[in-house]
Amino acid sequence: MTSHLPQYGAPVSRGALADLARNLLSGLKSVVFRPPAARHWRPFAEQIVLLTLVQVVVALAFDLLEAEGPGSFAIGELPRTLLVVPLVFAAAWLVAWRARRTALLLPVATGLLAVSVWFLCALRVLNYLHTIEWEFVVRYPGLPQYIGLYVWWAVAAGLCAARLGEARLPGRLADFGWAVVVLVVPFWWAPYSPLWQAENPEDAEDTQDAYAVTREEVFYGQTTLLEETLDRLARQRPGVEDLYFVGAAGYASEDVFFNEVGLAADLLRGRFDADHRSLLLVSNPKTLNVLPIASATSLRRALDAIGRTIDPEEDVVFLFITTHGSQDHHLAMEFWPLQLDDITPTDLKRMLDDAGIRWRVIAISACYSGGFIEPLKDERTLVMTAADADHASFGCGADSDLTYFGKAYFDEALRGTYSFAQAFEAARAAIAQRERGLGLAPSNPQIFAGAAIAAKLQRMERRFAQTRGPVPSVECTAGAAPRSACGADGSTAN
Repeated sequence: MTSHLPQYGAPVSRGALADLARNLLSGLKSVVFRPPAARHWRPFAEQIVLLTLVQVVVALAFDLLEAEGPGSFAIGELPRTLLVVPLVFAAAWLVAWRARRTALLLPVATGLLAVSVWFLCALRVLNYLHTIEWEFVVRYPGLPQYIGLYVWWAVAAGLCAARLGEARLPGRLADFGWAVVVLVVPFWWAPYSPLWQAENPEDAEDTQDAYAVTREEVFYGQTTLLEETLDRLARQRPGVEDLYFVGAAGYASEDVFFNEVGLAADLLRGRFDADHRSLLLVSNPKTLNVLPIASATSLRRALDAIGRTIDPEEDVVFLFITTHGSQDHHLAMEFWPLQLDDITPTDLKRMLDDAGIRWRVIAISACYSGGFIEPLKDERTLVMTAADADHASFGCGADSDLTYFGKAYFDEALRGTYSFAQAFEAARAAIAQRERGLGLAPSNPQIFAGAAIAAKLQRMERRFAQTRGPVPSVECTAGAAPRSACGADGSTAN
């Protein structure tokens, strides 16, 4: 009877670096589902150390590439980078335990670690391409890209463990499962922390301020701050169709939303007679002591106060929300470490209805915000969104001053007209042109105008034109008309 010959005899080393190259090549073959021969692996203890060093070097190299300015090595973040090693050994031990062969421990651990090196490289390349906003990756939603990469890693790692485990089909399925569950899945829930952290005094100050929201005087002071803000609202004027503005910037870690809601408020105060009839809710460390934070609760209370202040048959409320949006049509209200609820279309409609606000202009600058159109639309409502229900919008991020929608609508188009709908059409064209120029997937901004609100806004437009004077045309403001065709005041020459 022929005895069973193990796959792994006594592998012969060709030198540490040659063995490392062989393991990396075998790992790459496993990544593309071309199983290397068992004899090609070099399962030596020093190879575990070298493959781990490769992981650290790759991570540190990309951290340096993405960092701006001087920095320092964050040794406290090293355990997160090295987390792959105990997980690899845990998965390998389970494979060896199932086979009752301790000799499998090093080969399986070597294979899984070599496969993981390549997926770390792929993940960091994907992160870097998003950081530099490479058009090929930013034109598609980022989350599916990361999910696809993790699924690929799970399949490759599972197949590697199954092939090295020397088992028949039931055992191979078990080895596949061990590798996926023990090695790959934990990394989805363990956020990466950079090994190289840039030294930026402003960032340090912002981080310190972010924790300020948890201080007792700030925490309890927010209630007083909100009440004082609501108390300062001017009363409505009988016989005048007043415009009230409510702006909410819902994402604390990016200044772009704070910038955008402030710009919108200034514009409506100065040009749409909303001075003393505007209030801001802002989640941002810089405004903790001067503005109420934006949350579902503060927005509900603000709308209730507006509802008690206005004449519901006469006055119009302009609500602007700028934040991140999700594919299931939730608007993020985030100020870490607070646990704030998102806002859904149903939530927003209920807030407006409960407040008794009948005449509504609603603008939402967020990805997938078109999902709010259908639940909110009625004859007394104008709804404008930065994207349709199925696409992302662009321009958020730590390096942005305004989103594409905020720039095109508030900073350009609305400066040239008293018509909210006309400004939207100009902004939509400008956004489409900008996205085409960058090769981005169209965000498809959406608008719905009920017949009753359209007629009411036309009356208000005529009043603003009479009382506040002419404005530059949309074409001149947005730069669509030649400079020679625009007068000194921005009006289009005949």
